Amino acid sequence: MRRWGWVCVVGLLGVASCKKDVPAEAPDAGAVETGPSALTEKEPNERPDQALAITRDSVVTGGLAAEPNKLDEDWYRLAPGTPRIADVTVTGLPGGDVKLDVYDQDRNRLVGVNSEGEGKGERLPNLYVEQERWLVVSPARKGMGGAYTLEVKYRQPNDGEEREPNDRAVDAAALPLGQTVTAFLGHSGDEDWYRVELPGPATPGSDAPAAQDSGAPAPGTTPAAVPPPSVPDETPVIDDSAAPSPTPEGTFGGGEPPATPPENAMPTAPGELGGAVAAQAVDAGPPPEPEVPSVALKIELSAVEGVRPEVSVLSAAEAPLFTLQGKEGEPLALRNIGVRATDRVVFVVVKGGWTGTGKAQRRTYNAQVPYTLTVSQEEAGAHAELEPNDELLKATPLTGAGYREGFLSPKSDVDNYVLTAREPVLAKVELSGVDRLDLTLSMVEPPQGDGQKETVLLKANDGALKEPERLNNVACSGTCYFRVEGSFRKVNGKFVKDFENADQPYRISVTTVPDNGSEEREPNNTADRAQDLTLGKAVRGTVYPAKDVDYFRVDLSDRPVRTAITATLLGILKVDVGLYLHRVQPDGKLTLVQTSDRAKGDQPETIRFSAEPGVYVFEVRDAKNREANFQDSYQLTVEEGE
Repeated sequence: MRRWGWVCVVGLLGVASCKKDVPAEAPDAGAVETGPSALTEKEPNERPDQALAITRDSVVTGGLAAEPNKLDEDWYRLAPGTPRIADVTVTGLPGGDVKLDVYDQDRNRLVGVNSEGEGKGERLPNLYVEQERWLVVSPARKGMGGAYTLEVKYRQPNDGEEREPNDRAVDAAALPLGQTVTAFLGHSGDEDWYRVELPGPATPGSDAPAAQDSGAPAPGTTPAAVPPPSVPDETPVIDDSAAPSPTPEGTFGGGEPPATPPENAMPTAPGELGGAVAAQAVDAGPPPEPEVPSVALKIELSAVEGVRPEVSVLSAAEAPLFTLQGKEGEPLALRNIGVRATDRVVFVVVKGGWTGTGKAQRRTYNAQVPYTLTVSQEEAGAHAELEPNDELLKATPLTGAGYREGFLSPKSDVDNYVLTAREPVLAKVELSGVDRLDLTLSMVEPPQGDGQKETVLLKANDGALKEPERLNNVACSGTCYFRVEGSFRKVNGKFVKDFENADQPYRISVTTVPDNGSEEREPNNTADRAQDLTLGKAVRGTVYPAKDVDYFRVDLSDRPVRTAITATLLGILKVDVGLYLHRVQPDGKLTLVQTSDRAKGDQPETIRFSAEPGVYVFEVRDAKNREANFQDSYQLTVEEGE
């Protein structure tokens, strides 16, 4: 009995140990997905209720009947179960042209893709499917058909990723300032709209920016109309009082836009009102009405092979504020894109620009390579130039004692500025040098009548790469226009503008003094623009830029007999100034009557002449016509007598 008891005990222990060593049986996880589903189109499927459901990655074999009187349509229902991004590809039809269309649950057409030609397929790389979408495969024209393969791949939506369709303002996704979105220009008709909320204006008495306004009314409320600001006559007013579109689902990055970046720590220039730009004259009585402050944006768009990018900025009312087309396969770095500070919302639209001519003309796209887009606020603040300013009517205002910072990007960029003065002033305009840029600074006169062209009155291009440019003693009464642009250079036998720098700004600054007649008044580089001289009163001027010529007019036409005159020109360093006396003929041409150009450095030049009644012009220039000096002034005095 005792032996059997031990046997039982050992047996029980063995059974227990056996059960302990056997692993627990894993629950059945069902069938494991090892790849896309292989599906076959089933007719009839010409309506949504007949559509073949595609719930996971799938490859569908299908065919379109070539019917002469109608288009055969194959409907598919995209229903992944949870929000997904669908990459949809269809192969081409043998000898036919295939197209893709996307509809919502109410059979509203959302997207149409038909970019390629006969025998080629189509692709929609980033269709957002929140619940379900209907996809239609059909021939582009009646009488076409054939076999095709449809492939649908789903992926998880990511922050910072475009979600098609977004080709309207109402579908635009919010793009916070400073954040980057990745997107495709996937077909020829593709437009990508982004909604950018701008920081509110600063509260009076506070350096901090106001809380940001979403631009959209709260549910159940009526938006209040924003009255248009008071602006100078030359500034167009765009009515953006209409309520902006409701905020679309989802944002890039999932957060609120960042706070307004601080402005650069720059000295406040005199004559500016609280950092805002004011076209203020010097000693001209009450200042003009201040300009509406603006916000400057920086837009960076990466390059995509085969795509000529086109970027537009629209107001909340979808009014165009800025549009630019880049070059095919090149990035865009747009600086100082100006919008009004009263705008709370703007739209940035990206699409492919046109290429080709005639029947071969088409919009560029690339369904294989994405682009990246970043919109941020410039740090220059109130001192930033405001694009677009490539036309005189859109010139950025300058002040009589202030500066602006601008960028030349892209290479074809031209920046115009306007200085407004209530009384005659003399302006000194200085343009800083920039790495990789050879800049040209000009004074431009607007067209003087219908059909007329603008006139370049002065041009400074003495410097080379990185070197500054200047204009001295520019006479301004009313409005004066200045232009900054890249210089031409000869490449492979052609003169081109191939300078740009989107990273380092130039600075254009202006200082003004009252015009009391003691200084030359530029432009005076032609006889018909000669400055009138008063006998016995000295006038000072500079020989700058290189090859500068200054003309001064003396009218002796009312004298009954000859008049003895003595002209004395005090020289300057570096420049061998020469003095030349001309008589103005009845036809306006000049006749040289006497010279003094001994080229003795800063030694004076003198002309003594017995002048018959008439009009005379004195010419001052570098005798060798090759040097210049922006810092030192010559002095010309014309007196009556020997």
